[in-house]
Amino acid sequence: MGERKQKGAAKKKEEVLRYGSKKVEQLLGVCGGPGRICVLLQDNPDPDALASAAGLRELVHAHLKKRVHIGYGGMCGRAENRAMMDVLHIDAHRMKESDLADYAVIGLVDTQPDSGNNIYPAKREAGFVIDHHLLPKRKRWKARFADVRPEYGATSTIVYEYLVASGVKLSDNLATALFYGIQSDTQDLGREATPAGARAYGELFNRADKKKLSRIRRAPVPAEYFQMLQDSLRTCVVAGSCVISFIPDCHNIDMIAEVADLLMRLEGMRSAVCYGVLDGEVHMSARAADARSNMAKKLKQVVAGIGTGGGHRVMAGGQIPLTDQPERRLNLLHQRVVRYFGGEQEPEPLTHATEDNGGVPLPPTLVEETKKDG
Repeated sequence: MGERKQKGAAKKKEEVLRYGSKKVEQLLGVCGGPGRICVLLQDNPDPDALASAAGLRELVHAHLKKRVHIGYGGMCGRAENRAMMDVLHIDAHRMKESDLADYAVIGLVDTQPDSGNNIYPAKREAGFVIDHHLLPKRKRWKARFADVRPEYGATSTIVYEYLVASGVKLSDNLATALFYGIQSDTQDLGREATPAGARAYGELFNRADKKKLSRIRRAPVPAEYFQMLQDSLRTCVVAGSCVISFIPDCHNIDMIAEVADLLMRLEGMRSAVCYGVLDGEVHMSARAADARSNMAKKLKQVVAGIGTGGGHRVMAGGQIPLTDQPERRLNLLHQRVVRYFGGEQEPEPLTHATEDNGGVPLPPTLVEETKKDG
């Protein structure tokens, strides 16, 4: 039985290498023409996006001897992500949409055109799109080359397969980045893990620099991190088996996803949602214990007509611009979150917070409920 499994694994790896070689050939065909190349990430790139971009940069340089620029439209705010860029020497820069005109080929990695979380102009055909998020039901965007695999837990796995298939030698820093990309997006293979991801995770684990990983994962955070964390816990409510948190004054968009991940540890919860206000816009992150929750679908229902969103069955994100009546918009948003994520169950404060809760405003709907109770 053991020998049969080994033969099966070897055959599967062969298939992966052949498929990867074909994809690499198509990708290099797009990048091989004249002009500059840019890899564009989501506005607030995570470790998977940064690692995937670094891998593609190495791939293109190894085969075409061309330089690849890495850009994003927002901010890289989470301490671990900034440390990753610094420790592993991933050169990525903030860009404006107007900067994209300088590039002949623009590829989107770990994101897609028209998704609402990047600065790519919707009408322009992309050079390439490499991603692992769900495709929209009505895909409007076009690309000369696209490799979108929603069944994969991380885009880093796709890029790693490209590198192996094309014989590119990985530096220790790149191996560490790709490992961390898979590790963080799949939570150590505990979320959306696939045989491909497990194989890449195992192979990269032996190459990853554990000391550098420790420096990244334990990066120091500013005092405002703990203030936002405190605010998020004060506003927490539980609706059915969903815990919902609101950060009224968010200074770091990555904090919203971090709180959603943290709240998933609350006993008895099947899902967690965190949303916060930053620069006149509401950003959302949703997490679930298993794929049956279909967080991407629920989040799209929440933002329908007022914003954009998408993701996976167990994790999703969205953006909603605030109107000239922000309290009304937040009230509507809170009602929708409770309806679609909480099953319209009556929300109960997690910490029995009241309107007088240290100066942190509750979501408008909950304020009204608290007044009635009082």
